[in-house]
Amino acid sequence: MTEQVTTGSGIWQASTANPRRALLCYAIGALTGLAIAGYGLFTASGTSTHRLPPEDIALVNQRPILRSDFITQVESETGGPYAASTSAERRKVFQEMLREELLVQRALELDFAETDQATRNALVTTISDQATLEVTTNPPTEADLAAYYAAHRARYASDGTMAWRELTLPSVSTPSPESLERARAAVAALRAQAPLEATMTRFGLSEPQRFEENYYFAAEYRLGASVFARIKSLHAGEVSDPIATPQGLVIVAMLANHEPVPLSFDAARQQVLTDFQSAEHDRLLTSTLRYLRSRAKLLVAEEFADATQMDPVPTAGESQ
Repeated sequence: MTEQVTTGSGIWQASTANPRRALLCYAIGALTGLAIAGYGLFTASGTSTHRLPPEDIALVNQRPILRSDFITQVESETGGPYAASTSAERRKVFQEMLREELLVQRALELDFAETDQATRNALVTTISDQATLEVTTNPPTEADLAAYYAAHRARYASDGTMAWRELTLPSVSTPSPESLERARAAVAALRAQAPLEATMTRFGLSEPQRFEENYYFAAEYRLGASVFARIKSLHAGEVSDPIATPQGLVIVAMLANHEPVPLSFDAARQQVLTDFQSAEHDRLLTSTLRYLRSRAKLLVAEEFADATQMDPVPTAGESQ
């Protein structure tokens, strides 16, 4: 004999199907789920809250002013430990940080990051400085520096110096056969030890400017790269062939030339370190730019269609 068991009565009677009971249970479950979701939504990070997290000293439009940043700035401004600062000093720093946050938010609201060039420059500098920070906080090993020195050995030498006399025979852009012949005769006279001033007078040469002994980089700047390349191997007492320039035919009489002397790794180490870190900074920044370019959607003018791939970041001075 089978015994039928019933529990409760009405819509809660478990032994019978009841549409009203099923609908009510469904409603209770839905309301419970909404309550849980709502709680998570309004307590999630980034949502509005009326409770100040312990790691912050303020929330400005829900953006935090960190307590650690506040302590650091108090110590920076007072020159002593935070515990030794006064209430007035802390209040002053707090108001400074509050003003800064309000102004930064207003600048973002006005879209200065897009429209103001000074702001854009500051943001670019900040990103570049991140690469600098990464380089300086991860110092290279001695093996790294030695390898860099070996790969760029020609760069590390003492500063060469030279002293010279630069004589000019004015001419048009293309020297005439007569002026070229006169310049060659002047060179021959100087090479034969004729007095320089007398030779200048005899052949109509001028000396626009005379310099004392100069480092190589200054000599190159003053003579021009093309003339410097032609005369930098001259020894003291030697005279160059006539060199055609826009100013006329130039003759250089070398008075002294102390060529650069290669430096050992130990002597050049500090400069090697500086150059290595500069190269690493440029490599990291180039890598960042290429990544950003890879995920950016660009529409460019047709004439720049082949310029959208990021070239290496230009370096100051010689290419790394």
